[in-house]
Amino acid sequence: MKQWTLPAIGLVLFLGLAAFARADDPGYFLSWQQKKQLMGLGRIQDASGTWYDVWICPGYAPPGRYAKDHFFAAGRDFREYFEANKYHMLKEGSSACFDWALKECGLGFTVKGIPRAWGRHFTVAHERTQQRVFGWWLAYPWAFMEASVETAFRGALGAAGTVGGIGCGLAVVPAWHALDSAVVGTWNLGVNTIALPAAGIAWNTVVAPPLALVGQKPAESRVDGFWVTVVESGRTPGDRPPTAAELDLLAQWGALLLRETQPFAQERQEIDRQEKEQQEEYYRAMEAARAEAQKRRERLHDQESEKIREIAATNECARTIAQEHPDLRYDWRWHQELTQRLRRQGLSNEETEQALDILRTHEDSATPAAVPIRPKTDPVRRGAEVLGESADDVIEETFK
Repeated sequence: MKQWTLPAIGLVLFLGLAAFARADDPGYFLSWQQKKQLMGLGRIQDASGTWYDVWICPGYAPPGRYAKDHFFAAGRDFREYFEANKYHMLKEGSSACFDWALKECGLGFTVKGIPRAWGRHFTVAHERTQQRVFGWWLAYPWAFMEASVETAFRGALGAAGTVGGIGCGLAVVPAWHALDSAVVGTWNLGVNTIALPAAGIAWNTVVAPPLALVGQKPAESRVDGFWVTVVESGRTPGDRPPTAAELDLLAQWGALLLRETQPFAQERQEIDRQEKEQQEEYYRAMEAARAEAQKRRERLHDQESEKIREIAATNECARTIAQEHPDLRYDWRWHQELTQRLRRQGLSNEETEQALDILRTHEDSATPAAVPIRPKTDPVRRGAEVLGESADDVIEETFK
């Protein structure tokens, strides 16, 4: 017991000195007023009016205000069940699901999409038959296979989308609107109104008394910006809401300023309107000029191509290339060698670049490009391709 006697006596004397410190004590420890501020608000005010916020000390008042605010928030959440807006949103959500299920999937994708698919495939078959292309007698059976595959795809996917959309409109959307306010309100009531404030009050009960008892008077020189932060000098802490009289006074001042500055607001709106009109006119002129320039470039390119075709039809060099070197075209791999040979023709650097640009732009000027050979196909492979094309249509029709 003797080994604990001296430390216990020292602790009692120390706590006694701290407890009997006067409210206006200019010494080391907090005054009684500051102890009360730390316990209640989690903040301390010095003699100059500067407030210091202690991060790890929540106080008793802020958790209480937090619980009060979220208690009323929970009330607002549960009150939504007695307001028309919730049921209006439910109606809009279900209507959107029904529209998507019946108009987009049922009517657009399935009922209208299947006849369009048959018409598209049989139109191609008719064109092939009219041209008497090789194997034309197989065009209609092939079109029948393609249309049948797409019909099965559109029918299955359209039916699934229709059933899913109707199910969402009848069950998912009503269930969501039936539960969302209750879940949020229960969270606000159970967690934000009870659990979190209780935890804050319990922690404040543990940490605030020792800090208030032995904590030293605050000073800006000892503020680290982490544990302790200066709130604002010479003012009450921001946690205190303004009184009704203060809010009335602020509202009167705002209304007065609104009336007195109305001419400036009107002039500002007029300036904004004129600026917007000028910008729109400028953008329209720029877009028109850009479109006109693009059309002129395209016409010039077509005329240039026509001229090159005329030259190729009567030129011996072009005839030689077409007959003996049908695959001869510009390629970046022999850019340097071609540049050197153009310069040997007596062309300047600028003329050489222009000639290279013509060869790049009109690469088939002497030898028309060959029609690419399509990969071999069969009914199974073509059916898979039709499914892919139909899937592209689904994506386009859904997100257009």
